[in-house]
Amino acid sequence: MLKGQLALGAVQIVNTGSEEVIGYAYTVENGLGQLQRWLLYRDPQNAFVVRPPPPSMEGWSLADWQAGVKGLWRPGSYYVWAQADLYRHGGTYQGVTWTRLPSASKLPPPTYYPSAPRQLDPDGRIIEVRQSLKALGLAFSIRGLTDASSVEYWLLPEAYQPAGRAAPATISVGARQASSLAAFIDVANQSWAPGCTFAITGCVNHHQDAPPARP
Repeated sequence: MLKGQLALGAVQIVNTGSEEVIGYAYTVENGLGQLQRWLLYRDPQNAFVVRPPPPSMEGWSLADWQAGVKGLWRPGSYYVWAQADLYRHGGTYQGVTWTRLPSASKLPPPTYYPSAPRQLDPDGRIIEVRQSLKALGLAFSIRGLTDASSVEYWLLPEAYQPAGRAAPATISVGARQASSLAAFIDVANQSWAPGCTFAITGCVNHHQDAPPARP
């Protein structure tokens, strides 16, 4: 299985610096990669840490998560279904071998679940994904949590471990700018190498006082 952004099962989302718990996520294998379900109490604004779940959520099944959402919910929370389709360096997709990332116009489209037309915010800067104080991954977002749907693009190097129990990950805004997806692809191609995974994540965003009927 290709490595996605998150470890399977439950994780805890913590604000960088303050240690405030700002939400949770639950991940299962699905489709071309993994389906992540995020419950966020506020917009993380590109500054958060993915950590192991609290003891009460250790070993949760998807059914446990879905049943638990109502108890975890706070009015005005965000609920995000994020389907991450994963592509490996050197893999062949639709007749093209990815020794380089395709141009923005030739990337596969995102997959949405539930079908539709974040965790990340679009502000024109490249987002860094860190583990063990080392900048390992890069990410870029088109649209965000306040929109009905959004798309995220993640470059995950070979050394990256799915964030969760064994390997927490810190998300933060980097210094580099990317005015468009094409500009981000140019930067990402500088790090695209054997062992890398590229995730195209389609997000469907629910932001209401009550939780979704089918989380």
